Formats: sequence, structure tokens, C-alpha cells
Amino acid sequence: MDADNPNIGSQARQARVARLGEVGKTFAVLGIVGAVLVLTISGYRPTYFDPTAFWVILPLLALLAELMPVNLSGRGVRIAFTLPFVAGMVFAQGPLLAVATDAMVTLAAGYAMVRRRRTRSAHLWLGINVFVGVISASMGSLWFIFAERLFGNTEPVAAILCVAFMLGYGLTNFLLVTNLDSRSSGRPWPENLSSTFKLSAKSFALYTLVGVAVAVLVREGFSQLAAFTLVPVLALRTALQYQSRMHEHYYETITALTLMLQRAHPYTHGHLERVSLAAEEVARRLGLSGSRARMVREAAVLHDIGKIAVDEAMLDKPAKLSEEEMRHVRMHAEWGAEILSSVRSFKEIRTWIRHHHERPDGNGYPSGLKDPDIPIESKIIAVVDAYDAMTGCSQLGAQRSYRDPMTVEEALQELSRCSGTQFDAKVVGAFRGVVLEGRF
Repeated sequence: MDADNPNIGSQARQARVARLGEVGKTFAVLGIVGAVLVLTISGYRPTYFDPTAFWVILPLLALLAELMPVNLSGRGVRIAFTLPFVAGMVFAQGPLLAVATDAMVTLAAGYAMVRRRRTRSAHLWLGINVFVGVISASMGSLWFIFAERLFGNTEPVAAILCVAFMLGYGLTNFLLVTNLDSRSSGRPWPENLSSTFKLSAKSFALYTLVGVAVAVLVREGFSQLAAFTLVPVLALRTALQYQSRMHEHYYETITALTLMLQRAHPYTHGHLERVSLAAEEVARRLGLSGSRARMVREAAVLHDIGKIAVDEAMLDKPAKLSEEEMRHVRMHAEWGAEILSSVRSFKEIRTWIRHHHERPDGNGYPSGLKDPDIPIESKIIAVVDAYDAMTGCSQLGAQRSYRDPMTVEEALQELSRCSGTQFDAKVVGAFRGVVLEGRF
């Protein structure tokens, strides 16, 4: 994986560049130390010298793989596919030159980026990526050397040595890049660690098999056949790219549909943004992890998506709805969950959306759940949504004619009055703090 975040805002540009410079210096020191360790322990000693593999085939394959990264939904992290070919270099010419090859390939591929952007930050990112590669390859080499001394260097254990190199490289690279992404994006490192791990762990098994195949071909003198290993690498790249784009495009589609709902019904304008921001803050105050709180925010953005399937005449009716009309409108929670059901990554979110009108006393809908069966995330959305329904429209001057907006204090009193029956008491308490601190 590589780090790549060119979106440095103008106001914080100098501070970000300064931070990147400090990170670059640290990584440079670590990279030099790692390379010196590999040189000291391993020295220059070709393991299975293959000049064709070393000078032509593996460097070219590694460069091609480096030039075809997958960007993970604009998150500032990308996955490149050089590792199997760098692993082959260990068998072609030894650990030290594998480290050097990784650095040269990253430098060559990154040069085009520098020429295109012509910014100081682009040069910094290039330098950082080079040293991330050096550190990762050095750690992989140290794992290789340790495994070699533990198991020997006979033909039956070649696969073990290759896996050791790839694990050492992969884990180090993963930790460095997620930490770097956290520094540049401002997101907590544990959040990035979890989300990036989910995206990359599934592909590592195939990735490792490709690396073993390359290593075996080089060891057996068939390095020219290593080019065929690009086929599974390209297939893996396509799958990851498709997954990333599908998630991004689907979410954009849902957001667009939500915006259409807002425009069609003026009383919802701004409602979703307020609810989502407050819901995330409440989730954090209740002790949910940063990644979980961010998911609550996404669920809050989408919690009314089911209203797209509701009869517009009922949503726009300037009077109280009949019982039959209310039953129809209440279906929006189930319909919203159904709309999101086709995307596996929304599995938890759609559950929260389905149950955001449940009540602790069991008188909610659509399932009549009671505590403790109602997800805490649904309870958070319920409280924030209700508050905004009581007060939010008055901020816009577009309230429905039959409903008089409440003041902030009146709405908070209503939430407190309904705590334990309609709303969760802990959620109400946390939300009250958000409101009183002026964060809603």
C-alpha cells in the first residue's frame, strides 16, 4: 500500500507540509536503519542468482504493478501490487537488492506524479512512499533471514521463506500507511487500522499465493514464466477496484436520492445534515468507537431514504394524517432498509434505519421491539430526529402548518418527559449535553 493525499487545504497547507516533512525525516531514518540492518545481517549474497530475473523480468513486473494502484474511495490510501515481485527478488538476488529494487520501483513510478503536480507536497509524498517501501522491504527481509536461519534454505521450505518475507513486508507497510493516513486526514489511527484492514485482508491470501509462485519460478530457473503471474494480480486489482467503485457510486446514488427528497419536500431541507452531525457526536459521547460513530452518521444521513417510496400527497399534507395514512407513512422505516439491502456493507446500517422508530416501552414500529433489543444506534437517531422535528423546522421557516415549533428548552423537556418510554434515557442525557454546548 502507498499513501497519497494531495488534497491539502489552503489554510492548513503550510502546517500539513511541515508535519509531512517531520514524518518524512522519521521514515528516512527508519529506512536507512532498516537497510543497514539487512546489509549487516545478510550482506550482499545472491541467494539463487538469476541475472535475467534480476535485471529485467522482476523489476519490469514490479514497475507495471506499481503503476496500476487501486485508490480506496478517495480515502488517501491506495493499494499497489508490487510485493509478489519484490518477494521474488529475494530469491533472485538476495534481501539487500530486494530492498533496493522496491525503492527504485517506487521512485520511478512516483516521478510521474511529481511532474504532474509540481508541488512541494508531491515531492514529500514521493519521498515518504520510497522510505515506506524501504522500511517494509527491510522488515520483510529480516523476517526472511530469521525464517531462513530457523528452517534452513532448502527447496521444501522456499514457500515458508517467501511467506515470511511477505508477512513482514505486508504488516509493516499496513501499519505505516494507516498511521500516515491518520496523520494527514486527522482521523484516529485505530479507525483507519480497522477500515483499511477490512479492505486489504481479504486479498492477502491470493496475494501471498502469487508471491510464492513467483519465488518458486525464480528458484527453479523459470523466471521468464513469472510474467504469467500478472494475470491473477490483474484479476485481484480489478476485483478491488470494482468493490471500491461500487461502494462509492452506490453511496453517491443514495445521497442523490436523499437530496431529491429534500428538494421535493422543503420541510426536510437541512434536516438530514443536522441529524447526522448530532448523531455522530452523541454516539461518541456514549462511548462508541470513532468508526462506529461515523457509521451512525451515515445511517442518520440515510434514515429517511424510505420516504422516497411514500405517497408524496401524504408527506406534503398540511393537516394531521389519518390512521390509515399514518400506517402508510410508517412503512418508510422498512422500505428504507429494503432500499439499502442490496449492498452488504450497509448490513448494520440498514438494521439501525429499520428500527429508528422503535421505543423502549415496545410501542414503536415496525417490529415493536423493547429494550434491550433496540440497537443503541437506532435510539440515537430516534432522539436526534425527534428533536429536530420539534425544533428544526422553526429554524427554516418552512414548518408544516398544523405543527407549532417548540423552543429548545421545550423540546429538551419533552425528550426528558418521554425518557424510558419513547426514548432511551442515556441517549437523551448525552444529546442534552450536545445541545446545551451549542453543538446542534
